[in-house]
Amino acid sequence: MSVPAISMGAETPDRGPLRGTMRAVIAHPFGGKIIMTGFPGLETGIDGSATFMPEACMETLEGVRSHGGDRLVVLVERDELDPLGFDLLERTAAAVGVTLEYHPTVDYSVPQEAMVQAWTAQRPARQAALCAGQTLAFCCQYGAGRSGLMASWTLMEGGLSAEEAIALVRSHFPEAVESEAQEEWLAALSLKPLA
Repeated sequence: MSVPAISMGAETPDRGPLRGTMRAVIAHPFGGKIIMTGFPGLETGIDGSATFMPEACMETLEGVRSHGGDRLVVLVERDELDPLGFDLLERTAAAVGVTLEYHPTVDYSVPQEAMVQAWTAQRPARQAALCAGQTLAFCCQYGAGRSGLMASWTLMEGGLSAEEAIALVRSHFPEAVESEAQEEWLAALSLKPLA
């Protein structure tokens, strides 16, 4: 299945360049878009230290909004980052009109059963939103592994095979879907068409 490309770091035809920690904007087969981003405002030092930058958080969330996104699915676990980062994200999201939806997933891992059930239950609404041209954004710590997995899963809901979805996501951000466990989980995922 062919999906139009919107490449990382490039000028997108309708909304300009990626901003802040945004990694990729991908056209979905249903007509909407998927955004992958690192945790808005997070800057990680060479030594692994985390610093939260209000301007970078605002820039990222305004970038999500500029691509039509008003919802950000946060995949980071609460104990993974300092509470200051979540506070900054929540305040900034409220200020720019982005709704946060939490589906915490262990770094480099795959969704647990409760998350799979919740995400599956939301599929009809998600499909309707994408068909209406809406944008869905995902963030994890860096914007590659868990965000790439969820972007791939959402593309698979649009009719792509796991291999096609992973390849498309990686064509936008080569580091996406970071672990073998994530690749295998997507390959084993069985999606039934919506009635």
